[in-house]
Amino acid sequence: MLRVVSRRVSGVRAFSFGYAINRFSKVVQVEGDTNVFHTTASNELSILGNPNGGQLTFAALSAASKCTSLPDILNIQATFVAPPSSKSESTLTVKPLTKESKTQETCTVSYTQDNKPIAEFFFTFGDMEKNRKFGGFSYPASTAHVPAPESLPSPNDPKLTNYSELLDQKMGKILFIARHHKFMLDPETSTLYQKHAFNKSTDESKLTGWGGYADDKPIELSDLSFLMDAFPPPILAQEPTGWVPTISYSVNFFSKPKTNSSLVQLDFQTRIAKHGVIECDGHAWDVDGELLATSRQMARVWKPK
Repeated sequence: MLRVVSRRVSGVRAFSFGYAINRFSKVVQVEGDTNVFHTTASNELSILGNPNGGQLTFAALSAASKCTSLPDILNIQATFVAPPSSKSESTLTVKPLTKESKTQETCTVSYTQDNKPIAEFFFTFGDMEKNRKFGGFSYPASTAHVPAPESLPSPNDPKLTNYSELLDQKMGKILFIARHHKFMLDPETSTLYQKHAFNKSTDESKLTGWGGYADDKPIELSDLSFLMDAFPPPILAQEPTGWVPTISYSVNFFSKPKTNSSLVQLDFQTRIAKHGVIECDGHAWDVDGELLATSRQMARVWKPK
């Protein structure tokens, strides 16, 4: 069965969590029960007072990673039913689903608060390096299938805009998450920026840029569970709402980020919006254009009051 482990992979402890995201998403094992943890959703990663779903996912993954013998997260499936309060402690219960395997382990994590369900997570763990050695198959021109944005400027290009700083200046009292997330938007391809900066209308909802943490934490595979949900919803290019709560969230992982890199290339687009429900697809690449992860979200769009 999945079990609590403390192992090192290539000299680095698997699923090590640090910097601000660790402080705000810390999980503590309940004494006497290896599969139950406590956590508190931080208001520092909130939107209109509602803790971000990526923070919940990161905390659940942190708990699940302590109960597996395999080093890498391969897949996340999440369903959210209610926002947690940042004033109350939450319980994370890890339930193993597969017996110990050399190639794959799965588990669910129930996120509850005051015995009420908040979210349910399904995780699949594996070993990317071993998988590559066993097969390592790729399409001959695999980068052509999901290429990184060719026109994206370098992170230091002055024409990029730190959208998180802009949001913090305008909405800091209600959008705490912007203080801890860095998202350098490409103004030429990000229709949300075009709408807010130039009042330019468009039928597209897109965001393209470099993403990471404000404290420049080196990005690990597990960090993408948060970063793929921490971006400003691109649908805001069409609808001036403040909160776009996630209904369901999935992330598939393909490669590990480059060592010590604090930024990844991110691209998000919403093509479907119907009756207040949207679908958003995301992609993440490392600094060399290697595909790291893809994500898909369903979310609600609340009209401004």
